[in-house]
Amino acid sequence: MRFTKRTTPIVVLAVVLLLCGAMLAQTMVSGAVNGTITDPSGAVIVNASVVLTSVATGGSQNTKSNTVGLYTFPFVQPGDYKLTASSAGFKSLTQPVTVALGAVVTANLKLAPAGAQEVVEVTGEAGAIQTEDANLTTNFNGKSVELLPNPGNDLSAVALTAPGVVINTTGGYGNFEMFGLPSTANLFTLDGANDNDPYFNINNSGATNLMLGLNDVQEATVISNGYSGQYGGIAGANINYISKSGSNSFHGNLIYWWNGDAMDANSYFLNQAGTPRPFVNANQ
Repeated sequence: MRFTKRTTPIVVLAVVLLLCGAMLAQTMVSGAVNGTITDPSGAVIVNASVVLTSVATGGSQNTKSNTVGLYTFPFVQPGDYKLTASSAGFKSLTQPVTVALGAVVTANLKLAPAGAQEVVEVTGEAGAIQTEDANLTTNFNGKSVELLPNPGNDLSAVALTAPGVVINTTGGYGNFEMFGLPSTANLFTLDGANDNDPYFNINNSGATNLMLGLNDVQEATVISNGYSGQYGGIAGANINYISKSGSNSFHGNLIYWWNGDAMDANSYFLNQAGTPRPFVNANQ
């Protein structure tokens, strides 16, 4: 195909629109699922029916594969889902997928021919490799957040386990730095809303800042180079949280945390001075 001066702007515009579509597929509070529907020979299946069903609520979304076999579910709430594809003359295929915050899950489905109506269920989940952009993302699901040792229930503590993070020991503002950038370059969001301290431009933490505890967080992500369109701020890390939502099952929990001087060792310097360990009694 030969490009002329007249056709070149059209081609550039088409590429830009495709890239915009990819960027808008996920946000700071959602993820996305896409993939291609093919037959065993690798030929694409057009107009296949694809259904994405939430395991927690049973709510579902429907779409069709397009002329190149591609389907997409943009702006999907993070969580566990069942992805089902079907087309006339093929076995229906069901596969579990887990949608992470701010990420795009690629699930390519291959349908096998069938004489009668059959359903194939895949037990393995779709891979969570991020191929849609170059963001370096560390994701923490609800279980990871719950098991994180975190006295004080500080929301920003999840970032301390991400690659590239250095704890701030210089006495300046903020509690950590990412890849050498200052703490004031980090951006914190909760359910998509800016959660930075308006004066120091650092993370809010603790009950005095009216923060949710980690027990109220469904998922968190730490993006060390958030250059995609959904992220903003300075060139530091983007730390995004979403709060828990309901499901069809009634559930709850009770967490109690205690620390006292009976469980603490005395410091080296107090031992050298002959000073006993101080009294500690912390209840949460």
